[in-house]
Amino acid sequence: TYYNKNSWITCTDCPGNTTSRRNSQFCECPAQHYWHFASAGCLKCPFNSTSGPGATSCECGKGFYWDALSRYCLRYSFSLVDQDLSQDMTSGLLLVTNGQGQGTVCDDRYSDATARVNCHDMGFPGFQSWWFGRESWSVQHTFPILLDEFVCADNTSSYSDCSYSTLHDCTHDEDIFLACASCPHNSFYSKELQKCVPCPLGASSRPNSLLCVCPAETFWNSDAGDCVSCPPNSTSTQGSDACECSEAGFYWDSEHHQCLQWKFRLVAEDGTPAESQGLLVVGNGYETGLPVSCDLKDQPFLNFARASCLELGFIGQDTQVYPHDWAIQEEYPVVMSNMSCSNSANSFADCSYLRGPAPHCLNSLMGVYLSCVTCPPNTTFHFDKYSQFRGCDPCPQGSTSPADSFSCLCSPGSTWNATGKTCDYCPTNHYSDRDAVNCTQCPSGTVAPMASEACGTCPLGHSWSNYTCVLCPREDYGDGVKCSPCPPDLLVESGRCVSSLQELLAITASHMKASKDTITILAIAIATLVVAIVCVVVCTKRKFTVTFTPR
Repeated sequence: TYYNKNSWITCTDCPGNTTSRRNSQFCECPAQHYWHFASAGCLKCPFNSTSGPGATSCECGKGFYWDALSRYCLRYSFSLVDQDLSQDMTSGLLLVTNGQGQGTVCDDRYSDATARVNCHDMGFPGFQSWWFGRESWSVQHTFPILLDEFVCADNTSSYSDCSYSTLHDCTHDEDIFLACASCPHNSFYSKELQKCVPCPLGASSRPNSLLCVCPAETFWNSDAGDCVSCPPNSTSTQGSDACECSEAGFYWDSEHHQCLQWKFRLVAEDGTPAESQGLLVVGNGYETGLPVSCDLKDQPFLNFARASCLELGFIGQDTQVYPHDWAIQEEYPVVMSNMSCSNSANSFADCSYLRGPAPHCLNSLMGVYLSCVTCPPNTTFHFDKYSQFRGCDPCPQGSTSPADSFSCLCSPGSTWNATGKTCDYCPTNHYSDRDAVNCTQCPSGTVAPMASEACGTCPLGHSWSNYTCVLCPREDYGDGVKCSPCPPDLLVESGRCVSSLQELLAITASHMKASKDTITILAIAIATLVVAIVCVVVCTKRKFTVTFTPR
C-alpha cells in the first residue's frame, strides 16, 4: 500500500503487480516505468528516456532534461538577457533552462568553441566575444548557477555533443556573458549551411532574424529556407510560419507541412479491431495514439464520446463511458487531451482539443473506452446530412442484414439502392446472386431478363428481343442471342447456315426421323388412353351381388 494524500483513505492498495515499502508515498514501478503521483499509477517512460525499478521520474539523454509538468524529456535551451531581462538579445547574460529551472553558466573550462556552439544553437551565425563577471548583478543574483565545466570540441555542432556538469563550485562573479554575431537586414541564419542566407524574392526580415517574413498564403519553411505556398485546403497571413487549415476536422502538422485529419477506430483488450465497444484510438497517417480525459463525467467530454461514436458510423453512444486498466493502453502514446464538444456536435470536426497530453492529464490509463449504439439485425443505418438525423430503418421485405449494417442484403436478381433504401431489380442482361452488392453485366454471348439471378441463351433459331426469346425470320439464322442473314452461298435450316444440299437433306432426315419417333410414341399414348377409358365404362356398368350371412 501507499499513502495517498489525494484520497480520504489513508492507505491505498498499489495497482497491478507493483509493491511498496512500509510508510511509502508511492508504489515501486518496474524498469522503464515511473510512478506518477497525480494519476496514482505507473506510466511508461518516453522513447528517449529510461528508468530503473522504483523510479519516480525518467532519466533523459545528454542535452535533455526531465520536465515534471509535461512528463517528457525536453531539450536544454539557452538565451541571452540584459539587466532588464529583455529577450531576443544578440549579447548579454547567458541563461540555460533545464529540469532545475533557469539559471546562469559558470566560466570553468568555457572556450571559444563552446561560445560558437551556444550562438549557433540560439540561431546566430557565430560569436563575436565572451567574458565573465558581474556587470548585471541585479539580475545575476536572482538566478541559481546551473551549469559548470561546459566544454565543446572545435568540430561540435550541437551542445548535446558537449560535456557539462550540473554541480558547481562557482560564484556569480564567474557567470558567462556572450556576444553573438547577427545576420544583416533581409537575410536569415541557415543552421544547415551555418551562414547567413538572403531571404527569397518577395520576403524580408529584421536584423538577426531566424526566419523571413513571407507574403500571405505562404509560410516560412525553416527546413527549406524558403517561403512555401500553403496547400489548397489552408490559408495564412503575412509573416506566418504555419498555415491554418480551412476544412473542419483538419489541423496543421508543422513536421510534415500539411493539413491532416484524425481517423478513429476501436480496439479490443488484445489490440485487435473491436466492433462497437473498445478503447478509442486515433491516428493521422503519421502517428497513432490515445485521446485521454481526466474527467469522464464532464459534459463536454460526454459530448465528445457521443461525437466519436457518430464519427465511427454508429447512431450514438451508451449513457456511460467506462474507464479500463488494459495493458494495451501503455503501448500507445497520448496524442490528444482536453477534448470538448458542444451538445449539437455530430462529428469530431465540431469539437476542440489539445494536441498531446495536458499537464494535468498525462496518463495513458486515462484513455477513453466507448460503448457505441448499433442498429439491430434486419435494419440499416440511416443518416440525413441536412437534418443530422441518425437512426435505423427496417430492411425491405425479403431482405436481411446483420447488426450494425449500412445496407441490406437483397434477394437474387436485385441489388441494394443506398439512396432510396430499397432493393431494386437488376436491369435486362444483368444478374445478381444472393447478398450481391451490385448487379453484374452478363458475359458476352449470354442474355438475361430483368431481375435475373443468372445469364443464359435462347434456342437455336431464336434471338433475344423485348426481354424474351423470339423466333427468327425464315431467311435468317439465330444463335440464341441475335438473328442474322446467312451468306449468299449458304442455306438456312433450323436456325443454322448449311453449306450444301446434302447437309440440308441430312438435317431434314434427322428431323423426319425425330418426327416419326414422336408420332409412334404419340400413337402408343393414345391407344393406352382408349383402353383405360373402356375399362372404366365396363366396370361401372357391371352388377355386383353381395350376400349377407346372419350370425
